[in-house]
Amino acid sequence: MKKYIKTRGAVIGAIAFAVVLITLLSLLFSGGRVSFMQNTVAAITRPVEAGIRNFVGTLEQLYDYMHNYDTLLEEHQALLDRVAAYEQRAREAVEIREENARLRELLDLADGVYLERIVDAHVLSWDASNWTSAFTIDRGADFSIEVGDPVMTERRELVGIVREVGRNWATVQTIVDPAVRIGGQMGTGISAVAEGNFALMGDGSLRLSYIPTGEEPLLNDIITTSGLGGVIPKGLVIGRIERVGIEGTGLSYYAVIRPEAELSRLVQVFVVQNLDDEE
Repeated sequence: MKKYIKTRGAVIGAIAFAVVLITLLSLLFSGGRVSFMQNTVAAITRPVEAGIRNFVGTLEQLYDYMHNYDTLLEEHQALLDRVAAYEQRAREAVEIREENARLRELLDLADGVYLERIVDAHVLSWDASNWTSAFTIDRGADFSIEVGDPVMTERRELVGIVREVGRNWATVQTIVDPAVRIGGQMGTGISAVAEGNFALMGDGSLRLSYIPTGEEPLLNDIITTSGLGGVIPKGLVIGRIERVGIEGTGLSYYAVIRPEAELSRLVQVFVVQNLDDEE
């Protein structure tokens, strides 16, 4: 084994000496020309150098792309934020215009209804029960609202009666609720009773009952409040007659009224208070 190692070591040493000798001779006699060894080294290293340069270039392009992509994302998000802000301002402007319109129309209330007796309120929620039609407003006893106060829109459309009062809230039964009965008046001046009805509540309508015998209601006639009893002001619009029928006795008529106010779209309402002590 030792002999083998010595023999192999001698061979490797001879080869190394020959490589060094050839390199020295090539440098000595090259005269400025590229030697064989230089060509060999260049042939090996240049492709590697080219590959490294290409790889570095690719990395630089990728970095630039990612940087530009992040910049575009930031600009896109900034644009989305600006659009959202403009849309919010537009919605607020629409709400302000609508509320101003409601307040302007409030100035044209029926005779005998004074602004100091009116409390504006916003609808908070609706009762989800199948047995009643009611909603909650954001005003209550703190604003001197009482049970029985009528509630209307800015266009003098009656929408309901206050049923329950808390400190800063109140529940309003709409005019289609079966528990609500209101003195009504037809266009001819004939008085009757507008009342909620279970069969009609789901359709958003109410009934005009106790029409005097011989008086036939007219389709599309506007029914207003009669003001009898002094609780609800006279002249508030209840709705229009959309259907006429004959009572079970066969002696008188009844009518189905479609409320003039769009109850499902109520946003702001007005409570009329203390009409019974009006001077």
